[in-house]
Amino acid sequence: MANNKTPKLGEILGVIEKTQGSRKYLFGTISSDKIKDVTFVPVIERSRKTYLNEIEENGYQRPGSDSRMRKFSRFLKENPNSVVPPVLLSGRGNWEFKSGGHEQDSGKLIIQGKAVIVDGQHRLGGFVHLYEQEGDIRDVSFILLPNLCAKEEKEEFVVVNNTQQGVPRALTAYLDGDDDDAKIGWSLNLLPDSPFKGRITRTRMQRVHLFALHSVARQVKRMFSLDGIELDSYLNISQKIEIVSQFWEIISNQLTTEWSDIEKLDDSDTKGRRDFEYKLLELTGLIAWAYTGARIFARSYKEEAQDMDWDQVSYLVEAASGIDWRKDGEYAGRTGEAGGKIMAAEMIQMLPAEAAEAKLHRTLR
Repeated sequence: MANNKTPKLGEILGVIEKTQGSRKYLFGTISSDKIKDVTFVPVIERSRKTYLNEIEENGYQRPGSDSRMRKFSRFLKENPNSVVPPVLLSGRGNWEFKSGGHEQDSGKLIIQGKAVIVDGQHRLGGFVHLYEQEGDIRDVSFILLPNLCAKEEKEEFVVVNNTQQGVPRALTAYLDGDDDDAKIGWSLNLLPDSPFKGRITRTRMQRVHLFALHSVARQVKRMFSLDGIELDSYLNISQKIEIVSQFWEIISNQLTTEWSDIEKLDDSDTKGRRDFEYKLLELTGLIAWAYTGARIFARSYKEEAQDMDWDQVSYLVEAASGIDWRKDGEYAGRTGEAGGKIMAAEMIQMLPAEAAEAKLHRTLR
């Protein structure tokens, strides 16, 4: 993690040092005309507009919303006596505490580089906007965690934001370093030959997106966790990425008309997802194929070759794809988890039975 050391940028007086468990933290205030110059937000993608500094390298936070920052700026202007909760900063070793004299828990901070805004970017953006637009300088309260490592800082962000509203589950899934399903889902968004390249989001849903990452991760998990089949234990992440990508490539080639809905995402003359005619590229379709895919994978994986029999997969996809995918058709009004499960039940019944594999055809729970 870059240290960004620079000559001393300033000092903050009247800082209090406290301890929670084994962790030291510092409490203080800084004026809103100074806070922008000594902080930044590590983002996964840049905001369209923000009043703060952003850095994408090793970023893990969603981009800020300038409208939320302006809204908070208006609140500050209209409520000059309101006491605002402190923002949470990570010093990354750049803000050094010097205790003062006889009071060992009070002193000053020497600023030699920028601190990370872990929580409170929209509040800080509001303070900065008020200063830049009105020249109104306010004291900004902060809590500083001075020496977190990169992993601890990200964990702190996840913990804080999982107790509040507004942080997308897609971003939480991405930040969970132990979530292989989220890693697989995000790889589907990045790989050049993936049918879902550029169509999955870690943050806000935009016109070009089909799914939020947490939704994809959940269905990836479902594909490899059929009861009684230990397929998950045979495969590593790279194999799963390839399997899911190729599986959906086969689906897109089998259901070309239904798949063509995806073109509406890039056509400004349409309403994007709202003009979809079929359920295939909605969450309902993703769920239906996840349930069905689990059965197909279990019947097609060849342990001795440690690979899928892709001819078998194509054969089974063709057999299962013949249901009514129209949004206003047989399954009109059947959406989400319930709708996907109902559609999958029929798809699984359409799979040609083989005597040795009849046990795979169970009723969906």
